[in-house]
Amino acid sequence: MRKLATLTAAGAALAACTSAPDDRRTCAELAQARAAGQIEQEIAQLEQHEAGRPDKSEVQRKLIAMDAEAYRVAVYEGCLRRRGLTTEDRR
Repeated sequence: MRKLATLTAAGAALAACTSAPDDRRTCAELAQARAAGQIEQEIAQLEQHEAGRPDKSEVQRKLIAMDAEAYRVAVYEGCLRRRGLTTEDRR
């Protein structure tokens, strides 16, 4: 799970390096960057909360990843709607 968070954060960092405004990014890039930011923030908060504890909550980490995926899908679909694209246009 930690590798997923690291890879997601790395993807967000790479996407941020392009410094394209939201209207220039594809909906997929925008959604991935926002979800990666969410996962990074929530994992950092969880790790801060767990500091010094012998047991780590893998269940909580999985829930964070699931929430981030749901958020990514919502951002992606919202982006498509704002741009007036249909499901056929995104293929």
